Amino acid sequence: MIFQLVKKQLLLLWRNPVQIFLLLGLPIILILILSFALAGFMESGSPKLELKVAWLEHEDEADQVERFINEMEAIGAPAEAFGDSEDLHMITMLREDIFQGEDLQEMIELEVIQEDEKADVLADDSFSGLIEVPENFTYDMLQAISGQDTAKPDLTLHVNQEDGIYSSVLSQILEQFDENLTTQAFLQQNDLDVDMNEMQAASNVGEQTQIEQLDPISSRDYYTVAMAVFTGLYVASTIGFFATRERQDQVFDRIIVGDMPRWMYFFSILISGMIIAFIQLLIIFGFSYVVFQVTFQDVLAFLLTTFSYAVAVGGITVLLTAISYRFKSDAIVGFFSGVVTSILAFIGGSFFPIGELSEMIQRIGNMTPNGSGLSAYIQLLRGSGIEEISNYLIYMIGFGALMIIVAAISFPKRGSTR
Repeated sequence: MIFQLVKKQLLLLWRNPVQIFLLLGLPIILILILSFALAGFMESGSPKLELKVAWLEHEDEADQVERFINEMEAIGAPAEAFGDSEDLHMITMLREDIFQGEDLQEMIELEVIQEDEKADVLADDSFSGLIEVPENFTYDMLQAISGQDTAKPDLTLHVNQEDGIYSSVLSQILEQFDENLTTQAFLQQNDLDVDMNEMQAASNVGEQTQIEQLDPISSRDYYTVAMAVFTGLYVASTIGFFATRERQDQVFDRIIVGDMPRWMYFFSILISGMIIAFIQLLIIFGFSYVVFQVTFQDVLAFLLTTFSYAVAVGGITVLLTAISYRFKSDAIVGFFSGVVTSILAFIGGSFFPIGELSEMIQRIGNMTPNGSGLSAYIQLLRGSGIEEISNYLIYMIGFGALMIIVAAISFPKRGSTR
């Protein structure tokens, strides 16, 4: 008999194209509008720095290193005491290992130029800066490190004044390089046997752990989920309106007169709300999969999340029905549809990722069924599994169970006038 009652609710919805549009057409339209309109805001992220830097070297470094090694050997102090021969090519390391290294190669475009091109580069606004290595720089630096000469040479940095942030990045890189050379010279002059790499590693206090990076989500991903959970709340008010109309048309009274337990009607409303919400979510996500390629890698976790949210919606549906039957008015259903759903959508993050403003707001948002469902779906889209979203699933099912209990208490008994 419950099957017949559920079938009746589904047929009522099927024969009401306006409600079908509100439950299916409206969220699809909102997804299309919001995902395109707010794509720039959602996906802008941190600005990507792209620097074009010129590199001018006035003297070949290899010749300077060779000259230094020969002088050290001539006075009986082999250059090996200062490290491997490759380690003496400090300008080469700065150019190839730092500016053209793995960390900066996507950010910095380094162009090696000749001296006769300097004026043109300084006049070219496309360059963020020019690094000029003076003559004898490496030789003088090695002399300073070895204690032969206390005067430490300097690199010359020409920056484009219009690119403030870019010139700051270049300055910080060269300052860090200069600090390392100064420290190395101090250690050599004072006969301190300290490895620079070990010293830098020791400065990193605490345990280092590898953090697993989750996949980023696009505006289409976000608003697919946001609109799905938001419009899922309208399932409750839709079934609630159908139920109150049946009370006004005395359909419910005829069911009771036919000696059908009121609990059977109660559970038919609950099951109808769950089924419609579940199907609605599947259709919306199916549309987004075909059009926007919004994909959930863990299908089982996706289905469990959808079922959990359907339970929460079913609980709200039966509660609205019970209260409207108790007070013999559909005002509560209209209030929920017009006011409460908008409040829940705002707090839960369906209109805007409000949870990013503060952790407290995010916690409050997750206390709403749609906010908890939104967080669970987003976590799945970013590559999480069932374990990571289990708290959201438990909350949605618990929320639905609580609504069912309150509805059971509120549902009018046979022969009750209130």
